[in-house]
Amino acid sequence: MHVSEIKTVACLGTGTMGHGVAFLAAKAGYAVRLFGRSGASIARGLAGVDNAIALYEENGLMPKGSGPSIKARITGVTSLEEAAAGVDLVMESVAEDMAVKHEVFTAVERHAPPGAILATDTSGLSPSAISSVLERPERFAVIHFFSPAYLMPTVEVCPGPATLPSVRAVCAKWVTSLGSIPVEMEKEVQGFLINRIQYACLREACHIVEQGWASAEMVDKAIVNSLGRRYAETGPFESADLGGLEIFAGTLAQLSKSLSRDTEASRLLLDPVSRGDHGAKTGKGVYDWPGEKAAARRKAREKMLVAFMKKDMGQGFCGK
Repeated sequence: MHVSEIKTVACLGTGTMGHGVAFLAAKAGYAVRLFGRSGASIARGLAGVDNAIALYEENGLMPKGSGPSIKARITGVTSLEEAAAGVDLVMESVAEDMAVKHEVFTAVERHAPPGAILATDTSGLSPSAISSVLERPERFAVIHFFSPAYLMPTVEVCPGPATLPSVRAVCAKWVTSLGSIPVEMEKEVQGFLINRIQYACLREACHIVEQGWASAEMVDKAIVNSLGRRYAETGPFESADLGGLEIFAGTLAQLSKSLSRDTEASRLLLDPVSRGDHGAKTGKGVYDWPGEKAAARRKAREKMLVAFMKKDMGQGFCGK
């Protein structure tokens, strides 16, 4: 299959990831089938698409008046048979539950054409385990978006053990066709690429606070105003080359002896969760979140991501 042969995409799931991917696919010109278990689920997904359209139009990321043509390409369906029949690519974004994914993929493979690509947006479940129920695992891959998919350009493309190289290549080209940036992995590993780095950073951040070396607030302040700014342009390896590889190698050798080796989640996170404090959604987590504080912080983050998207579009490689 060539990427130009992909005309119709099934987006399974209407939550945060499902509607975001549906928006990107429809914006790129694909016919989209948005699967939800009920009419209410589909309505929720389409409302999410409306929000993405409004955000893009209000911020000049696409021409005003683009919404109707995008929405016209999206058809809501409530059965997996309707979703999969005749499609070229399936994007699964249902609950992060192996039993649910097995149920969905078993049904989808039964109804989809033999040549269709079956992809999952899992953030951490094993591709080997997910694809174990498939009769054609060679046409399966991970295409992992980050939230919100329409403002976070990076998409991880990870093969399963049986995935054909040509299928992985088509998945990466399809991601590019959305205006997103594919990051191809050579083989599967738990957590893929970005979550492994993200949670290694979080583990050490928790360790620093638990040891009393700095507060959570100071850790956040430090990362946002140092590594966050540098890594927005140069990643860890390029930064090491630019800064002097011998310096980074020597420092890593020294620091590695004292970095956290914890293999369990930090009590800094587990203790609040055990009390029912789940973060902004409950009003308290590591921080207190009174009133509209969380909404204000999300808006500030969104504004920053929009600015990055405009920069990317100006460079001609993202958001088209």
